[in-house]
Amino acid sequence: MTAHSTTRIDSVDQIRGIALVLMALFHFGYDLSLYGYLTFDSHAPFWAIFRGIIVVSFFSSVGISLVLANRDGMRWRAFWTREAKILAGAALISIGTWLAYPHAWVWFGVLHFIALASLLTVPLIAAPRLALVLGVAILLLFNVTDWFNLRLLYYWLAEPLHLPLGTVDLTRLIPWLGVVYIGVYLGHKRLFGVRSIPLGPLNRPLIWLGQHSLVFYLVHQIPLFGLAWLVHFLLQSFS
Repeated sequence: MTAHSTTRIDSVDQIRGIALVLMALFHFGYDLSLYGYLTFDSHAPFWAIFRGIIVVSFFSSVGISLVLANRDGMRWRAFWTREAKILAGAALISIGTWLAYPHAWVWFGVLHFIALASLLTVPLIAAPRLALVLGVAILLLFNVTDWFNLRLLYYWLAEPLHLPLGTVDLTRLIPWLGVVYIGVYLGHKRLFGVRSIPLGPLNRPLIWLGQHSLVFYLVHQIPLFGLAWLVHFLLQSFS
């Protein structure tokens, strides 16, 4: 057993796995809404809170994982390999959505954010207290100061480059970078000793899912679209 494997904390993979399951349910709700079976408004309180739980779980685990993977020194080769995979996945999302939604394609979604946020987090990996302070400050300033509620990607980037403001999935650098920074602090604290969440028979599936999050993220909508169509077909057939 390697030193890296002995420092693994199952709860990180479990949290990521739970977030992936919730994300799939969130997207399945959207798929069903295309057939009129649900009213899907991402700004409605229920869906907004649902999405908030998902992204907080995802993005805090980014910071936690960066700390755990590089605790004994920056493993640059592994870091850049991970970055390359994430950027490749982000490119696939952009190309796929550009083909499907040419006027609302994803030019800065979840994977784009994770790739950039990881780079911006590297200088703080060994500074958990500073990461915590900055993370909390970003979240507070975003919510109390109009100026800091940066429409960075809308006006400083999107408009000059003529990117679609109506993108189907814009992940704001601010405030979510603050959640990643807080994750750095949680990683140094080893999630305050919570090495595993007692989830019974769900433990292994969620850990496995959390360890294969990128692949799941890239392909999950394909079967979900098919399942939504099947539900629609069956309901129409027996109605």
